[in-house]
Amino acid sequence: YPKHIFFIVGNEFCERFSYYGMRSVLLLYLRDYLHWDDDTSTSVYHAFTVLAYLFPLLGAIVADSYWGKYKTIIYLSIVYVFGHIVKTIGSIPYVPSQVAHAVLSMFGLFFIAVGTGGIKPCVSSFGGDQFKPGQSYIRKQFFSLFYFAINAGSLISTFVTPIFRADVDCYPNETAPEFDQCFALAFGVPGALMVVALILFIAGTRWYTIYPPEGSIITKFCMCIYTACRNRWNTPKQERNKEHWLEYADSPPKLIRDTKYVLRVLVLYIPLPFFWALFDQQGSRWTLQAIQTNGYLGSLLIKPDQVEVLNPLLIVTLIPLFEATLYPFLRYFNIPFPPLRRMTVGLILAGCSFIAAAILQIEIDKTLTPLPKSFEFGVRFINSAPCNVTFTPSNTALPPIPVGPDQVRVVHPSIEQLLYIKLAVSTKPTGRTIATSPYGGGRFSVLNLDPEQRDLVIRVTSVERGRLPPRTTDVAYSNRSDSIDIGYGLATIEAYNKATIGNDTSTEGSGGGGDVALYSTQLYLDVGGVYSIVYDGLGAGYTNLDLNPNTVNVAWMIPQFLIITVGEVFLSVTGLEFSYTQAPPSMKSVLTSIWLFTVSLGNIIVLIIAEAKGIEKQSDEFFLFAGLIFVAALLFIFLA
Repeated sequence: YPKHIFFIVGNEFCERFSYYGMRSVLLLYLRDYLHWDDDTSTSVYHAFTVLAYLFPLLGAIVADSYWGKYKTIIYLSIVYVFGHIVKTIGSIPYVPSQVAHAVLSMFGLFFIAVGTGGIKPCVSSFGGDQFKPGQSYIRKQFFSLFYFAINAGSLISTFVTPIFRADVDCYPNETAPEFDQCFALAFGVPGALMVVALILFIAGTRWYTIYPPEGSIITKFCMCIYTACRNRWNTPKQERNKEHWLEYADSPPKLIRDTKYVLRVLVLYIPLPFFWALFDQQGSRWTLQAIQTNGYLGSLLIKPDQVEVLNPLLIVTLIPLFEATLYPFLRYFNIPFPPLRRMTVGLILAGCSFIAAAILQIEIDKTLTPLPKSFEFGVRFINSAPCNVTFTPSNTALPPIPVGPDQVRVVHPSIEQLLYIKLAVSTKPTGRTIATSPYGGGRFSVLNLDPEQRDLVIRVTSVERGRLPPRTTDVAYSNRSDSIDIGYGLATIEAYNKATIGNDTSTEGSGGGGDVALYSTQLYLDVGGVYSIVYDGLGAGYTNLDLNPNTVNVAWMIPQFLIITVGEVFLSVTGLEFSYTQAPPSMKSVLTSIWLFTVSLGNIIVLIIAEAKGIEKQSDEFFLFAGLIFVAALLFIFLA
């Protein structure tokens, strides 16, 4: 047994740890650290995946035609490590410019894509080269071990890397928001593992069997198709008498024959990009969905980017489980389940997983705070008093908002509609005073609800922003209601009962009377903010910037992960096996490269839909993808 293949298996484990660890936190880095919106972050995430699965074509050509597999792995692994270094530097908060963060991150991602994509088709085949012709059985063991190393690296890194991001305090003396998460460590550890991968691979050099490049079969395959199309086009119609159009190619008969076989398999690949379009959203849209859930399973907190660990965990569980139970059961009862039927079921299951994701998203949306658009405020009017309350905006374009006892109303008024709020109560509460704050500047309104009709003292201290000069103090006296113009900015509003002792109208505390603070708040209201105005019937009113807590538990995402992983077992594992058995030996690398290329095409589909930004509800987008893959499944059935 060639012991040095363990250097190759160790290299693959560390490389997969590096790739999946970096990718598991990538979306949150783009969203939370670079502050890009969800659609842009999703697009960049999938654009990176497009490149990572596009470069295997170039890597295979370079390895077979110029450098050979060994040198290709060495050189591109160095590029890979360089990309990690650049990416890690770009995530260090001390880099002074946000533009620098973005530029370094994009260059780093590009070099990582070149590295991981370029070595992807080389490492497994290089491992296969280490076995002699009579060692087919232990070669099969190697590929099983190699596949296990891939999933083990993915499983461990997807679980561990989010811990580095969220739980390690890398900057203990820093309080700025950009220091809250340690993305530099979350990217640095995978980068270090890639260095280990490179060292492990180099360490086995003296024992490797290294074959020189013999010319790229992918290049020959493409030239065969090109010359066939060119020669047939140049042949007059009356002279086109050959049985197959490929027979017009300027290639040896064996290559023409093998190319025919490959094209018959490639026809079945046409619907496959739609499967990968759904499958790779586990790290983008499904991660964004996990953010909107309650991550606690008992006392254990599951981070949004840790949810992806379900896929490799289920893969390493389901593959041997199906081999030991499902497939023997079907064979025992003579139930046919050939490869093409399995792949069809895989496509359908992927669609079902997105229906499950859409249903879950609908439930999540019911509990989330509705978010305002860029020109709106989000305001929740909350009445916890045992009486009816009416909130009346100053602008009549927005109608009065009645809120019953223990009810909540949500509105999204525009900046022109909501300048300030007056509160009207249909029945007298038990308390004395209610005060609210201005929205977008303008006026502060207060209504005295004291049943004894006592006066109020309203004190306003404002620190205005923009063109208006700062104001320090404004005091008004109110019998039933009053409005005070405080301009635009940060306001501190206080409402006091004015003590009346004989003829003494002083507001200073003395002789058994004085100021009793009933309400105090300080806030700055921005367009696009989500706020709540609360009335509790005890004379206390206040305004908060808030969002609803996540109440749907993250465990409800398990069904969609289970369904799509079963689909992956049926389609991905079976599809590779089917392709290998149907293709001639000389064309196996061609099919592998084109199989990876379908992954790239699938991510392009996601990128286009995300950048189009034509679908408001995430649940509707999930339903759209489910519909697309059901159409793809019908096409696959027809082609099969």
